[in-house]
Amino acid sequence: MQPNETPSSSTAPATTPDAGLLTVVLVEDSLTIRRQLLQRLDAVPGLRVIGEAADETTAIALVTALQPRAVLLDLSLAQGGSGLAVLKTLRKQGYAGQVHVLSHQTEAYRAGVLAAGANGFFDKAEELDVMLRQLTGHADLPMPAPLDADALHGRLDQTVRLALRDGSEVVVHVIAGHAAELPPLAAQLMAGLEGGDLIGWAGRADAPLLCVVQIDADDAPPLRERLDVLAPDVRLGRARLPEDALSAGGLIGLATLRALGQLPG
Repeated sequence: MQPNETPSSSTAPATTPDAGLLTVVLVEDSLTIRRQLLQRLDAVPGLRVIGEAADETTAIALVTALQPRAVLLDLSLAQGGSGLAVLKTLRKQGYAGQVHVLSHQTEAYRAGVLAAGANGFFDKAEELDVMLRQLTGHADLPMPAPLDADALHGRLDQTVRLALRDGSEVVVHVIAGHAAELPPLAAQLMAGLEGGDLIGWAGRADAPLLCVVQIDADDAPPLRERLDVLAPDVRLGRARLPEDALSAGGLIGLATLRALGQLPG
């Protein structure tokens, strides 16, 4: 089946997405991994995630109702659920869209997953781009671009809520420098982005600032050392959750003042 081919099913879709969109339901029980996957999927032109599920029941209900053109499916789901069971149920019900399994499981699962009707079986840590190329039919996929200020604030707000619940550490770095040197620096930093970390813009349009959000990072020196190589003249400020602030705005504001030299730290 081609990536943009409409799946056939006896169940009518509850929504009518644009004909050119590659609609996806993401089934993954780990919030951290789901956040990482969504960040990468958001950068793929023409692809839209229209549903998320962490367990078997929700996954089957979403796919049945929304009839996405593809399902990205983890093997181990919440409440002891099985992605393989979801796959078998969907195929038995007549779902004909793409189903790609993303897992940390061993290669021994591949034959059974493909025999059950999956279009592909991929290591979620190492083969995400390989899966995306097969899913979209495009040999070249664009790298994620830095988030705009509104999108960054929204993502960071979501990250803060999850981190406060899970006890994760979040470090917000703000980089100040000449406006002309920040976009190429952003592109270089994006190339080394860790899964789940964020890069985006802050500040005013006439005085942009680059913001890097690291989740459960060791500390700031590795970023400072990288900046010393890539752009030694930029200034770096940082703020930590929960020590320095408990909100997205608070973290960005404090890191910005430190980057501009208006506060120590």
